[in-house]
Amino acid sequence: MRSLQTTTEMITLPKKHYAPCKLLMYNSLLLITRLALCDCPSTGIIAFAATISNDITNFGTNQTIVFDNVITNVGGTYDSRHGTFRAPVAGVYQFSFSILQGQSTMWLGVELVTDGRVIARVKTGDNGYWNMGSNVINTWLAANADVWVRHMSDSDTKHVVADTGYFTSFSGHIIHADS
Repeated sequence: MRSLQTTTEMITLPKKHYAPCKLLMYNSLLLITRLALCDCPSTGIIAFAATISNDITNFGTNQTIVFDNVITNVGGTYDSRHGTFRAPVAGVYQFSFSILQGQSTMWLGVELVTDGRVIARVKTGDNGYWNMGSNVINTWLAANADVWVRHMSDSDTKHVVADTGYFTSFSGHIIHADS
């Protein structure tokens, strides 16, 4: 097994030294190394990723999207029953979310929300089937702050597509914990 230093040296090589098929491995190692070097508190590494497993239709106003297919939940901070992430410690976090929309001539909007306050949005659609939108944001959170993705109240459509999974997703990790 390689040491963390050897792994760090390997992934800091210029990307041109990696074959294109190894780019995913490179990015994964980079994330793992960043998380391993994080000065996170005793709770350890905090990272999650989840998708929806089935299409969702007929949303209510500001309804939370529950990402039920958990890919990873290191630290146990994502609740797949309610679709919420809870920050165990104060610090800077990064979140990403993507939505696949599947109805022509309609648009779909979703929002990333922390404790009732919108911090990011995605709007996609209007020009045909299978439109996708995504967003990535860095934000500071207080300990025990909740973060979730919800349907925007004024969307044309109330249909989020799973298409066998992995298109509509929500993920996040800690970048830096406050001391």
